[in-house]
Amino acid sequence: MTTSRQRFPTTMLLTAMGSVTVAMSAVGLHIGHLVTALWLLAPLAEALAYLVALAVYLPMMTVLVRRRRIAACATGLVLTIAGLAAPVTLQFAPELRVPLRFHLERFAFTQVADLAHEGKLPAQQIHSYLGAELPAHLCFVSADCRVSALGTSGGQPVLFLPDWLGIPDDAVGYAHFTGEATGSFNAYGMLVCPTTRLSGGWWWMGPC
Repeated sequence: MTTSRQRFPTTMLLTAMGSVTVAMSAVGLHIGHLVTALWLLAPLAEALAYLVALAVYLPMMTVLVRRRRIAACATGLVLTIAGLAAPVTLQFAPELRVPLRFHLERFAFTQVADLAHEGKLPAQQIHSYLGAELPAHLCFVSADCRVSALGTSGGQPVLFLPDWLGIPDDAVGYAHFTGEATGSFNAYGMLVCPTTRLSGGWWWMGPC
């Protein structure tokens, strides 16, 4: 098997390693989604992701080292360290994860706000307890594929996209304010407040 890998171009090996690094970073950025979906099984899923990553990184790094190309080895090492460190770092550093995820996925947050304010999402459902279901291509932006209203701001609903949902209730996530972002809100049973200002009217809603 090692011999077959030797035949792969170095760029192909680095591309494969880079893809795994992106996937591992996505796990870290969406750790709340993973916990929401799998609850107690989330650590097992995260461990499985690490095993798959190691199964790619280790043999490919071995091939790169044997080829004795310093630049390729250095790139591979950086990709490996970044991929292995990303999930843990992002999981336990919300001050890094929250704005990073928002800015990387800002296009999706903007689309959700536009759809709601243009009346393309059912207003009655948005104001219901569970909220309105998002289009399939925007599901990744919300832990339950839904957007709900925490209240009103500037005559418009305070749109809420949960980053994490507890069992059976409680939530933290991102909220869009049309007016001033003040006060406390009930997010599925948890009292949350706008704690981190992002941009475009979006805020991170954490425990008050």
